[in-house]
Amino acid sequence: MKRSSATGLSVLIAIASLAPTAKVAQASFGDFMWGVGVAAGTSAVINSNRRANDAERRAIEAERQQAVSPDEEFFRGLQDALNGLPYDNFRATTAYDEGFQEGIRRLQAL
Repeated sequence: MKRSSATGLSVLIAIASLAPTAKVAQASFGDFMWGVGVAAGTSAVINSNRRANDAERRAIEAERQQAVSPDEEFFRGLQDALNGLPYDNFRATTAYDEGFQEGIRRLQAL
């Protein structure tokens, strides 16, 4: 007999032996409604967290897309290179490219 069959048969025998002594589970309508309320509350919390995360993600993306000065882009590129971060010129500016290249030059000079 396979191990899974033997385990299943053992569980079935254990349940069958407990059946005469076990009390039948009875739930009242109030217990049912309590369960429904808990499920609805949990769903509301999960959906609220999801909406908050989506809003935060949209706000971060909007902030990333705002126009900034060439000096700020240069400094961001310089810092990315000096800190070993990957190239991330999402605004496609030449100032970021120049800053990133300057950071690489400074690292190679060390």
